[in-house]
Amino acid sequence: MYALYAWGNFFNHESGFDRHPGWLDPAVLSGERTVFDENLTILDNGPLPVDGPGTLFEVGDEQVAGRELTGRDLGGAGWSVAHIRVATDGTLEDALRITGELEETGEIFADEAPERNPLGFGEIVTTWEDDHGQWDLALIRL
Repeated sequence: MYALYAWGNFFNHESGFDRHPGWLDPAVLSGERTVFDENLTILDNGPLPVDGPGTLFEVGDEQVAGRELTGRDLGGAGWSVAHIRVATDGTLEDALRITGELEETGEIFADEAPERNPLGFGEIVTTWEDDHGQWDLALIRL
């Protein structure tokens, strides 16, 4: 099984999307809804589909998957989204379909033999970084 994660300056520092309260919607955290916000997009062809249960949150000083936040009271707790898990069917082909669309724009660099795993779990396969420093992606084998 493969997972594709996204993060970057646009998401984590410039837009405020990483702290948007919509992430805590039970429908997003359970995976019932894969569109977090219509304005969150990497490409111009629509919103980024998210896997809320697999998205990684920073809560205080711990990293927690979205599925672990369902029903948890975060009132007053410092939290943010660290890495969005992009909704795919879990196959290598589907993850590469999404990244292939990015590569077609010509504004993204792929490292097919990364030395470092930015997620710290799974087996790193490929990483991508756009030319403007706005988005980073990592494909891992779980």
